Amino acid sequence: MNFCNVKKIAFALALALAAVTFFGCQDVIFYNIRKEVKLKDASLKADIRSIIRYKDFFYCANGNIYRKSVSETRAGYWDKCPAPSGHVLKLASDATYIYALVGISKEDYNEGENVPVRRELWCSSDGSSWSKVTGVYGKGEIAGNKIESYLFCTNAVATANRKAYFVIRGSKDGVDRLAWSLNGSSATALALSTVNASDKPVCNAKAVSQSCVYFGGKVLFFNSTGSCTDESSKGEAAQFYYYGDGARLYWGGQKTGNIGAKSTITSMGFTKGNLLVGTTSGITQHPLTSGIPGERSASMPYNAEATLSAQYTVLAIMVVTPEVTQTESIIYASQNYTGDGSNSAQFDHICMWSYYPGRKEWNRE
Repeated sequence: MNFCNVKKIAFALALALAAVTFFGCQDVIFYNIRKEVKLKDASLKADIRSIIRYKDFFYCANGNIYRKSVSETRAGYWDKCPAPSGHVLKLASDATYIYALVGISKEDYNEGENVPVRRELWCSSDGSSWSKVTGVYGKGEIAGNKIESYLFCTNAVATANRKAYFVIRGSKDGVDRLAWSLNGSSATALALSTVNASDKPVCNAKAVSQSCVYFGGKVLFFNSTGSCTDESSKGEAAQFYYYGDGARLYWGGQKTGNIGAKSTITSMGFTKGNLLVGTTSGITQHPLTSGIPGERSASMPYNAEATLSAQYTVLAIMVVTPEVTQTESIIYASQNYTGDGSNSAQFDHICMWSYYPGRKEWNRE
């Protein structure tokens, strides 16, 4: 074989490899072209770390606060709401109040960037007028780069089952963990206690909690952001609860157990017949048999895996009517990625996504 032919073969192989890489990295685009799914422009962009229920609305935050009526079944129709000054990082709610964790920054003129100064915790009884939650550490203000703060709630379907909590780790006063049960501008400090090893990775709010659920008349706390129950919108109480611990999916209630997940679990949503699991490698589903999750399914309906794909971390999942299947309920989800986009993730995919039974596709909300 002469040198020219070797060069031609090498070039052809390189071209083929580049084509495979290109098409592999553009799964979302080409899947949707094949399925004739035209992606909409996103109306809710950037990080959305929580999608919550509060009174008769769904709320989310991406620096600002938006809400949508629970009875609205059309795509879009999120209204911008009044918010505390600053960048709203996350939301939570209980039966009476909605809470917002806000980041405050100042401009560093020498570096030409904004520098974090503190975080603030606010509450509102109507979603419009906001007050500082002075009952928590620092009278609602959390300063210090080494202090981590976590705002989360049960996010239960039933209003009476909604509870909200705030946890910080690290303190200039030497107390490395503090936790509160929230009640408007006041709060109840939760006593420190030792986590029972038999409950692992179920823990208490005094330790490493980042999420919780209401189950069996009490609140259960977990050390990951991904948890949910099978509570329905028809008033039936939950029979099972589900939560993540790293890349393991756990459940409890009528039976207990665990199974491997695709990667680290970050969010969850229950539907009839399937548990939707958001991970650091996209959205997945685990078929349910009498409430018990099985091995991860190889594929999901429509274009879910193409839009909420492996390049992204699924931050939040909201199933509007959990008692029906995932193709029969409206579902909202948000995602983000870490890095500079070199993994083929696209900036315009960092937003709210939604599925509506009428259109039978996932698209940007």
